[in-house]
Amino acid sequence: MPEFVTMDEIAKRLEDKPQIIKEMLEDEPRYQIARAIIAERTRRGWNQGTLARKARLTQAQVSRLERGRIGNFATVTKALDALDLKLEIKPKQRETRHFPR
Repeated sequence: MPEFVTMDEIAKRLEDKPQIIKEMLEDEPRYQIARAIIAERTRRGWNQGTLARKARLTQAQVSRLERGRIGNFATVTKALDALDLKLEIKPKQRETRHFPR
């Protein structure tokens, strides 16, 4: 059985690895888009193939988007349009971070 690890334990293990934290924070916007696409697709009861057809994409493109591998912004736009979602850009809010910079 895998070891159960709390978020505090993970944070403690990563304290001496600031590069990992930096990469995770830089990748977060891509994963926010991916999570939004997955959430709306599953809310609608669609599989990846259905989204692909409606967005005029391939299932492989949808799969890549849902893994946060956003290569082409036009692909993102097609998926968002098919799901009636819009992308909003707003200023970053200052956050209190528990991780070192």
